[in-house]
Amino acid sequence: MEHRFIVVTEQETRFAELNEALQSLGVAVWLHWNTDVLAQLVGSLGSNIVFVEFSGDNTQKASELAGNLLSVYPRLWIVGFASRADNGLIIEAMRAGARDFVELQAPRDEIRRSVQHVLEQSPNLPAQSTGNMITLLGARPGVGTSTAAVHLALLLKQEVMPDEPVLLLDFGYPAGDAALYLDTKVGFNFCDAVRSLRRFDHALLNTAFAHHKSGLAILSLPHNLADLRDISPVDAMTLLSLFKSYFKVVVVDLGGFAGMDLLMYALGISDRIMLVSEQTLPSVFSARQLLQNLRERGFETERIGLLTGKYDARIDMTPEQIAQNLQLHCVDNLPQRTDKMIACANLGKPLLEVAPKDPYLEVLRGIAGSQGRLAGAGVGDSAPGPDSFLRRLFTPLLK
Repeated sequence: MEHRFIVVTEQETRFAELNEALQSLGVAVWLHWNTDVLAQLVGSLGSNIVFVEFSGDNTQKASELAGNLLSVYPRLWIVGFASRADNGLIIEAMRAGARDFVELQAPRDEIRRSVQHVLEQSPNLPAQSTGNMITLLGARPGVGTSTAAVHLALLLKQEVMPDEPVLLLDFGYPAGDAALYLDTKVGFNFCDAVRSLRRFDHALLNTAFAHHKSGLAILSLPHNLADLRDISPVDAMTLLSLFKSYFKVVVVDLGGFAGMDLLMYALGISDRIMLVSEQTLPSVFSARQLLQNLRERGFETERIGLLTGKYDARIDMTPEQIAQNLQLHCVDNLPQRTDKMIACANLGKPLLEVAPKDPYLEVLRGIAGSQGRLAGAGVGDSAPGPDSFLRRLFTPLLK
């Protein structure tokens, strides 16, 4: 696996010097002094080594950055560096949490050997994405995104990987609908999880997270969406990345979700994305607006597939026409099942319990099966490349 290093410095020449020594060992990403973006990037790229420049002018800033980063990733290996350093500067870096120190004036081979030693000593990636994330995106409420996400997550948990942990992130609007479909009480919400980030572990997952009787874990947004303003955006994004380390598959329902920054980050770390749209002009118009917004922000919408919701062959607007209009590729069509879905919702039972052979479920079984194969292969083997978008999103300089 290729190592990914993050280098924090204001000086492009310093990055270039260090990058030259690191080229045979991995890929280096240059980042300016931005603690928030750094915390996000460590989680999304799975970096376990961060190089931070310590110099006379920025020692205090570097120390604060290292401390903040270690509070989120206590196992992270921070390496201080400077063009040249005296004992006092090295000691200051070590006090801030640096595990090693590199002087750029040293010969390149010596720097390379030092970093190789660090790689041998450093722990496994603190936020390595061993799981897969599949996101269902809806430009507006009511097109069937939440229903599809619920049943896809259930199929993954019950039929494709019953012995693996699967999480349903219920970020659709109205909030909490997924829990209602599954007749599962959710008392611990996403904001609670963000506030618990510093003590996040398997014990918290097992005790605080809601679980459907199938074993599917569920985490919803708070019913009062104003609560989202009280949590740190950086912590929220970091938590999303951590989910991929604790669950084999994370299914994210973003049907009608309006928080663009968090939405962009979720899409950036997703391994597969499907946009759900009905065969109606308002639905297609909303989808086109959303996609245009994403493109303007630098997201590669070619990664998104079209999943036609409430499909009816009698309607003149075909999925192929919708896909052409939106410049997306077709994934499949979910047949119209309004009456059955209403009946299931009123019973508090998913369609999987009421009519397990329904054609609607057969479509999702195909998607779940392919997602299970992707998860089995591992993100590093077959993910289509969210890294490229994240790197552009955070505007680092890649060499």
